Amino acid sequence: MRPVPSVPLRQGALVVWNAAVGRVWNPSAVRGGRLRTVASADVDSLDPARTYYVWSWLLQRAMHRTLMAFASDPAEARVVPDLATGPGEVSDSGLTWTYRIRPGVRYETGVEIFARDIAYGIERVFAQAELPGGPTYLLDLLDHGGYQGPYDGGGRCPAISCPDDHTLVFRLRRPFADFDFLMAQPNTAPVPAHQDRRGRYGQGPVCSGPYRIARYEPGTRLHLTRSRWWDRDSDPVRPALFDELTVDFGVEVDELDRRLLAGEFHVDAEGRGIQHTGRDRILADETLRARADNPATGFLQYVTVQTAVPPFDNVHARRAVFLAADKAALLEARGGDGVGGTLATSLFPPNLTAYTGSDRYPSGPGLTGDLDAARAELAAAGLPDGFSTVIGTQPGKFELVARTLATSLARVGIDAAVEVLDTASYYREGLGSPATVRKLGLGLGITDWGADYPTEYGFLAPLVDGRQIKEAGGNFNFAELDDPVVRELIDEATSARDPGHRARLWRRVEETVMDRAVILPMAHDRTLHYRSPDVTNVYVHPAFGLYDIQAMGVAE
Repeated sequence: MRPVPSVPLRQGALVVWNAAVGRVWNPSAVRGGRLRTVASADVDSLDPARTYYVWSWLLQRAMHRTLMAFASDPAEARVVPDLATGPGEVSDSGLTWTYRIRPGVRYETGVEIFARDIAYGIERVFAQAELPGGPTYLLDLLDHGGYQGPYDGGGRCPAISCPDDHTLVFRLRRPFADFDFLMAQPNTAPVPAHQDRRGRYGQGPVCSGPYRIARYEPGTRLHLTRSRWWDRDSDPVRPALFDELTVDFGVEVDELDRRLLAGEFHVDAEGRGIQHTGRDRILADETLRARADNPATGFLQYVTVQTAVPPFDNVHARRAVFLAADKAALLEARGGDGVGGTLATSLFPPNLTAYTGSDRYPSGPGLTGDLDAARAELAAAGLPDGFSTVIGTQPGKFELVARTLATSLARVGIDAAVEVLDTASYYREGLGSPATVRKLGLGLGITDWGADYPTEYGFLAPLVDGRQIKEAGGNFNFAELDDPVVRELIDEATSARDPGHRARLWRRVEETVMDRAVILPMAHDRTLHYRSPDVTNVYVHPAFGLYDIQAMGVAE
């Protein structure tokens, strides 16, 4: 691991604001102690094939090793070999990727991990009927011939082969330069086939990282303890400083902030960010402010407009929402300009090359909405008097944003009821389920999104590529946009060799999507995080925008 910038525990009287952004705060190699964390809701899944919440991915880094992994690096979002001995070896004009597997790495059971275990873990991703929820890039990219998973006689995936115990080979449909990034996702964690329990595997997965699950009470608590079989010398990613980790689930968000600031927990594992009351307290108190970080996360806060829910099958009805939205009020509901984020008028975040900041739907003076233009779109849709719809949301900041949106739309006759859904299943069975969206009539949804990995494809493709619509649940193309122009531009962009040409193609993707009016950008997110003075080795991971839990230690 290359050296990273760090800061001492104290500079003068206090620790500086944003001390864990781009650097390590309170660096330490001391082992021991229990890291106490908290979350307002349960993880989406502990099954590495089914998890998609960013904070769940960060927890999984402590429990599971993957083929590649994001480095424990506060300054650069780069992937490094984890279970692999090196990056993928590319051949056959980019269609074949070969990985060599580290010998001697073991599960928590003491059993050695072989290439076939990683292959089996990836094959489970294809069983979408039983295991929905996680990323499904590989279903589109691998040359699998319609493979549907290892269950019910499915056998082995024809696109994945293991010539020997320590070699893993993938066959792609088309060249894809970002493949190493995909191999850093949780679904490349090894799974022992004889211990797979299909949909129940997430209740007690077999761990390959430095920690194992001592106890999991869904909705209540997760307790991790050390795995005696983890070998520090074979792991280039994880320092494994704490002895134990606990996550208390289901704490109401304002109560969570109060208990966090009172010192009952070290950090918020969920990374939801301090809410309004706690935020005001931190910003007014020099000591608390010095323990806070406010990074740009790379996430986009946005309103999704579902084309399968009338009248949003009409582009003019969708554009009416875009033009009537009071962006100034929405930004304030999210936390205000600055600490809560910065106004977004386009889709790509500023850290990506294709970012332009263009504004397809200007909001008028003061950013409060262009109501005349919105009424004109309603008339073009044949709905001059407006219509009724439902906004899907989660509790906390998302709910406040939803109610603020409803207020702004009412000004042009759009009556939007707010439906508050369960946080833990929001993306699997709520907004992420096309069946639920239709059943509840969720014409609009409040959500956010950060890149699965920091490239234009990783950011935008899951939201707008029709081939990634998941009917079984865990769908992130909420709008169910399946546009041939968008698909063709994505394919052209992913195969382009010249970076400048590739960026131009992604800008055309963005322009096309914005013209279709299915994603209303609100804010490029900034989140206010709070860290206890009793933790060590703390940094905001640049690929995730949250604290890298697995790298932390305890100084109590």
